[in-house]
Amino acid sequence: MSNIELGTSRLFDARDSLYKRERRSPLNICLNIIIVLFCVILVLELSFNVLFTGIYVIDKSMTPTLIGAQNASSSGGEFIYIDKYAKPNYGDIVVVYRETENGTKGNIIKRVVAFGGDKVELIEGVLIVNDKVVEEYYLDDNYNSKENDCNTFNEYVVKEGCMFLLGDNRNVSSDSRQNGDYPVENLVGVVPKWSMQIKPLTTKFYTFFNFTLWGK
Repeated sequence: MSNIELGTSRLFDARDSLYKRERRSPLNICLNIIIVLFCVILVLELSFNVLFTGIYVIDKSMTPTLIGAQNASSSGGEFIYIDKYAKPNYGDIVVVYRETENGTKGNIIKRVVAFGGDKVELIEGVLIVNDKVVEEYYLDDNYNSKENDCNTFNEYVVKEGCMFLLGDNRNVSSDSRQNGDYPVENLVGVVPKWSMQIKPLTTKFYTFFNFTLWGK
């Protein structure tokens, strides 16, 4: 055997030996698995954040459907996700950007009950849209008293390109009854059903990290 053939043979033997050691190393296998999992989680996290964003509920306007904190710095509110690209439908809970006449800016969370061209009316807490009574299964009579004057609202036609929004806590909610229509273009996102289903878990997670762990 020539020197060249001998050198080549030793090189292949060394490479095969190294490959076998690497292949059999539990540490190497674990590291590869961890790297792959990290990359998968990172991609999923980035993709999720593109489509969805988290919202901490403040105020009592959506009680009892959503429990809100007194303000952003206090605990007690629920944490949900909104779909930033979903189109709203009747009965959906939405987050809308609002700028008031006094210059106050911020997001509000309400429920869509009507769209542009719809006729809306409230009679002692009963919602009527386009002359049809809407069965609002999500309401609680304790938060929608028929004796409360604000729960009677004369017939109104929603402007085109707008939404008529109401809070589930009709007794105290400041919504389209006082503020008028909300442009669809101001929509921040729609609360998907799965977000409502997992809100006990997401709320505990958010509360732990923001108020318990970090002491916000």
